[in-house]
Amino acid sequence: MSEMVLAESIYVKQNKSSFGSGATLKEKVLETFWFPKKIENGLVELLLVTDDFQRILGISETVPVEQFEQEYAAKDDTYETYMNLKKLMP
Repeated sequence: MSEMVLAESIYVKQNKSSFGSGATLKEKVLETFWFPKKIENGLVELLLVTDDFQRILGISETVPVEQFEQEYAAKDDTYETYMNLKKLMP
């Protein structure tokens, strides 16, 4: 089995939510943006990024690689943003 390599970009996770019922039912897709910190022992560690891509927040999430591949997608044209945020990492 080959080792998964993370793209140098911001990842997006979409969550679908439903509000109300019947005629008032509304469905929304909420997007959160994540900075991939590392992949190790079959787990991916991610850090939450602000919606304007200016800061990494202190919120992290660690998920198994299989879950990561299903729920997260590299956001197009975010290589430069990724590199800028990487410079801010301690």
